[in-house]
Amino acid sequence: MNTASNFKWKVLPAVIAAAFLAGCGGSGDDDAGPTASAPVFRSAGLVQAAPTVTTNATGQQVVNVSVLTQGGVKTLTTTAVTPANAAVIQAALAPGNLVDWLASDTGAVTVPTDPTQTFNVVLAKGKSSDAQFNLQKYGASVARHANAPGPMVAAGWIYNKTGSTITVGDGSIVTADQAGRAYTTPIKRYEETYTVAPDAQVFNVNTDDYSKSTVSTLAAVPVTANYNYATTARQAAYLLFDNNYQNAANAKVVAIWYFTPQSKTDGKPVWDVPTQSPMLADKGTDPVSGQTYVAINATGVSAAPYTRSTEPFEMVKNTLYYVGDNEVASYVLKADMGTADTSDDKVIKIDAGWPNSGYQYFKNMELMGVDPRSVTDLWLTHGHGDHYGTAVEHLKMMDNAGKTMNLWASKEDVIGVKGDLQGNVWDIPGALPDTETVLRARTNNFYEYDKWYDYGNVQIMVIWAPGHTPGTTNMLFRVKNPADGKFVIFGYHGGYGVNGLNSPTPANGWRRLSFQHGFSYLQNTVDVDFVAPQHTNQYPIVEVFQGLKAYNRDPANANKPLTMLDALTTKVFDSPAIGGTKVTTEFANQLEKRRSVVSYKASDVANRTYKSIETSGPFKPGREAGLTDIRATLLDSGKIVQGFVGAQNKNPAIPLLANGIVVPTDSYVDDPTGFFVQVSIDVQDTVYKGYVPPSFAQNSPGLGASITYDGGPVESVHAAKGTFHPPEVLRTQRLKTLAEAQAVLAKIQKGRTVTISLNPGSEIVVPADVNATFR
Repeated sequence: MNTASNFKWKVLPAVIAAAFLAGCGGSGDDDAGPTASAPVFRSAGLVQAAPTVTTNATGQQVVNVSVLTQGGVKTLTTTAVTPANAAVIQAALAPGNLVDWLASDTGAVTVPTDPTQTFNVVLAKGKSSDAQFNLQKYGASVARHANAPGPMVAAGWIYNKTGSTITVGDGSIVTADQAGRAYTTPIKRYEETYTVAPDAQVFNVNTDDYSKSTVSTLAAVPVTANYNYATTARQAAYLLFDNNYQNAANAKVVAIWYFTPQSKTDGKPVWDVPTQSPMLADKGTDPVSGQTYVAINATGVSAAPYTRSTEPFEMVKNTLYYVGDNEVASYVLKADMGTADTSDDKVIKIDAGWPNSGYQYFKNMELMGVDPRSVTDLWLTHGHGDHYGTAVEHLKMMDNAGKTMNLWASKEDVIGVKGDLQGNVWDIPGALPDTETVLRARTNNFYEYDKWYDYGNVQIMVIWAPGHTPGTTNMLFRVKNPADGKFVIFGYHGGYGVNGLNSPTPANGWRRLSFQHGFSYLQNTVDVDFVAPQHTNQYPIVEVFQGLKAYNRDPANANKPLTMLDALTTKVFDSPAIGGTKVTTEFANQLEKRRSVVSYKASDVANRTYKSIETSGPFKPGREAGLTDIRATLLDSGKIVQGFVGAQNKNPAIPLLANGIVVPTDSYVDDPTGFFVQVSIDVQDTVYKGYVPPSFAQNSPGLGASITYDGGPVESVHAAKGTFHPPEVLRTQRLKTLAEAQAVLAKIQKGRTVTISLNPGSEIVVPADVNATFR
């Protein structure tokens, strides 16, 4: 596998260029720190016009391009190259690209052995009016050269300026907590003020026609009118500094490119809590749109990353932090092996969020006291862009610093599913797009499943759970609480979305069944103290923190502050108890919600694009008509599973959490009065073997058509063949009362062989006499 120290950045495919283009032309040697002489940096500038090519008498070509630079408008010329190399060089020189290069002694642009390294793209503006943000110290920068990190760049909207400073940010401003108590000073997390050099070069860049860009002055730079979300015109700019991140405190802006026409926002309000959060129900009505604030759906993060930012927070003191946004999660774990040698300690980042939101994640880490460049390992749960989005940006930042970061992923999403524990051979493509060449090349660790990775005060288990993608993984974080020395376990479901699974297709049939199985498997096999959600608009961890913060800011609670471990609940408050212990954990409840969506016909009624397994399959082979009076061996003692309880993390100790948080998405599956009994079981049928075989044809009643499924593993991802096939985790049909569930559970004895019946969805049939369910 390639590592950070020897990977050379290439010009990436166009499909990912907007998010990820930024080259690193250095050697990647370890950062030696400040040197006696000033470092020699690569030059940087904004491409003003499409490049041209001239051919000499020998057929060699020279690439010429007009660039807006710190020294004014310049035409750069490369040394002579072959026509093929000239074409490669031109690929980086789209108008609006902020590029860097290295000049030779003659002034010509040096063309290295790898011509893709001639011009590294730092940021790409193009004609887009979408917002772009980059912090001074973190994210994109000029490429490394001669063992020194390159100069910093920044990007964002201009909010203030003086004769010697400029203030840039994303417009986010928080004036009060969720209880309505005003902050003494409004919070602008992602806004920074920089010193401008007296001789800084300024350009007014026309994104409609770059050739009309002109030299300007700092005095002429427009400033965004105010922070009001209804102010749609925002002045965007790129900034170049005279030094790298190691000297950020003394760095000055030496070039400014401000863009005309101005960026436009949607004029919608922005909150720290997720869009349409129940915590917005008491915030009133938006005077601009006339809608209640809770009803307004924020613009998508791809066009407007500022709509999803949120305050980072500590979950376990000095050990576990939330650093994501208010839609997708990212966590940081600080692992201490407990030895005197700190070189064996780790800083582990879990998932990388949206591709254009890196400025938030990096700043959030800094606010938690974690330097993003201290991350030793980045662990990705699956191959979707909203979770690996800033991985390449982070890798480049580490390379520019001369540091190494290990990249972890599931082999099944990077390479594909090639087999399972039963010994079946598969050839199923992974979810990571072929265009993600950097992530493929840089992944240097594939997970080993169902084992604890032990890093002292932090332990992590990875569980393969295909469904959302072929290589989706779930994780357990076992974290030592410094307050009492005890370990607590957080459950992180790494692929919660039904997207791509809402209706059966040839390719997704096995994944629908595996998706369903994965939830039941976790419910029955793991014990978790707290939920660490992947999507914060599905489990309210952001609202929990905001409720906690409001509680701690209340003067009445000054002498009784609480922590996140006090605010998070382990058991569902509204769950019934057996012997004084509540039946349902928050983690099992979160799993039940999404299992219900894919499983039951209520989904077909609530959403016409959904076709549940119950109505439309696929059904496990040989069970299309169900099974009557089949023998089965019980492999555990079973568990009672309550139907989904909508009020999550109900905590009466904290006023804003006293009624719990009811997430509106898929709320139709709310079923607190329903119960199921779930058991690990080896059913003695002769057809189903724990997987969907290739080219398996089956009628889908809900679709009224036959589907020929591609095939793939289901239970066989977790277990080798048992007596008949890999053990399943099956549940009964819905029971009406807890008493009925208790009666059924009482008949389950591990190791006992019983007679049961199954319906087509492989649910255990409950007869009129529930005591006869297991006979």
